[in-house]
Amino acid sequence: MEKQITLTDGNAGIARKCADVLKIAVCLMRYPQRLLRRYYSKVLEREVGAAEARCITGAQLSFFAVVLPADYPLIMRLAACAWFVATLLKAKNVK
Repeated sequence: MEKQITLTDGNAGIARKCADVLKIAVCLMRYPQRLLRRYYSKVLEREVGAAEARCITGAQLSFFAVVLPADYPLIMRLAACAWFVATLLKAKNVK
């Protein structure tokens, strides 16, 4: 009597599950970006792309870095101002 054993690759199922988990994680990480894009689109009354939303968010963060901390040393304040100007120029050029 012959004994036949069918071998299956169990790693393929694990790889597929890992890929599915990674896809879900990426979707969850992109969710706040989508919310910001929708918000910017409503405020500006036009469609805002992902790159433009990142630039607007960067400009807002750099503005707060310039305005809010009152006890920064002068060199930090100058660096924050340079960052603010750079993000504004980048946001202006992205469409």
